[in-house]
Amino acid sequence: MNGQLEQLPASAAACGVGPQRAPCPPSAAGSASACSSRGAGSVAGRHSALASVRGAVSPVNGSAAMGGARFVRWVLLWGIIALAAAFTERSWADDWPLGRGNPQGTGATEDALPENLELLWQVDVGGLGFDAGPIVAEGVIYAADAEGRILAVNLSDGTIRWQLKLDTGFVASPGYRDGMLFLGDYDGNFRALQASDGEQKWVYAAGMEIDASPNFYQDSVLFTSQSGALYCVQIASGELKWKYETNDQLQCSPTLAGSHTFLGGCDAHLHVVDVRSGTAAEPPIPIDAPTGSTPAIVGQDVFVPTYAGEIFRFSLGKREPVWRFRNPELAEEFKNSAAVAHGILVAASRHKRVFALNTSDGSVRWVHVLRKRSDASPVIAGHSVIIAAADGRIIRLDLESGQQIWMTELKGSFLGSPAIAGDRLVLTSDRGTIYCLGPRP
Repeated sequence: MNGQLEQLPASAAACGVGPQRAPCPPSAAGSASACSSRGAGSVAGRHSALASVRGAVSPVNGSAAMGGARFVRWVLLWGIIALAAAFTERSWADDWPLGRGNPQGTGATEDALPENLELLWQVDVGGLGFDAGPIVAEGVIYAADAEGRILAVNLSDGTIRWQLKLDTGFVASPGYRDGMLFLGDYDGNFRALQASDGEQKWVYAAGMEIDASPNFYQDSVLFTSQSGALYCVQIASGELKWKYETNDQLQCSPTLAGSHTFLGGCDAHLHVVDVRSGTAAEPPIPIDAPTGSTPAIVGQDVFVPTYAGEIFRFSLGKREPVWRFRNPELAEEFKNSAAVAHGILVAASRHKRVFALNTSDGSVRWVHVLRKRSDASPVIAGHSVIIAAADGRIIRLDLESGQQIWMTELKGSFLGSPAIAGDRLVLTSDRGTIYCLGPRP
């Protein structure tokens, strides 16, 4: 077994939300408040006026120019990535096999949920609850909780197919591929289980906490850890192929476009890694603040929010961002991931606001103010957005207008992304409950 297990010391100043965190770099812009503060501030009521929350969008025209040869290499790289992505994207209809739904990390599906959703069933397992969202594959929900339970539950009726209790805990969603389940734990162990019965096939000891869902490339599984490393491990054997190291923690899932993966790091950089070799495709791209968000890839564009309250769009042939959104007046802070579809990006800030930006120019399309903040990343189903809030409210908004379509209130708070499978919405709460909502039977 590769790797070495070590205990991560507790720290008051930390990137992210799990029980074990290492300090963030004090030199990173905005890191002191971003990594340690979980305060959401106070916002009273709702409003439709956008004047105070539109923020500033800074288009960048490449003033920090690259040399000619380097620019050509960068354009060729992105051209290859975009072309490969066009051939490797697949339809995930009726499945949500990764934490953000698909390999590109968009948190979106074309599946349109019914107009009205009702609670079809719930499974209460109690304990320390779920810090991570569920996944759904081939009619089965897979979820892992903070107390070390891994569950496989039938999507149709909530019956438990199997459950496994380990002496650890989970803050990361699993990943599913070809009858196998893959997930990492508090203690830095990354496991491969048989999805049919939970039998463990292998374990790789990465040594530090794993905070995000994995991704897959050909015969390999990719995952990150708080050690600041991206690991590429053989699916069949669990043997390490290569390891790519950054200067600080990685808390995002590696998103994939062709043979390249993208990482947003606590070192305040966006990393582009060639999955075939495990080497940097280009030097890390500055984003000026730490991030734990999973980058979202749409076509030739990459979108990533930061703890400093900015959202970046990078695109073909540009190391400089096409635009960067920020709201200096309200000092927003984005700790979860954005959802992107139909030319609209949706992100929930720590200050109870849900922002929708036009992906073309970063302008604000609408803003929705929540009663309590949302720690869970938003998801897009067809032309609507699902927000799971800290007060137990599940809110459905129209993607284009931001108008509320539907709302219900469940017990508990939601920390992980919801999953969408066909006409079903699946959530896991911090009270140890798995909820399934869908159309009236």
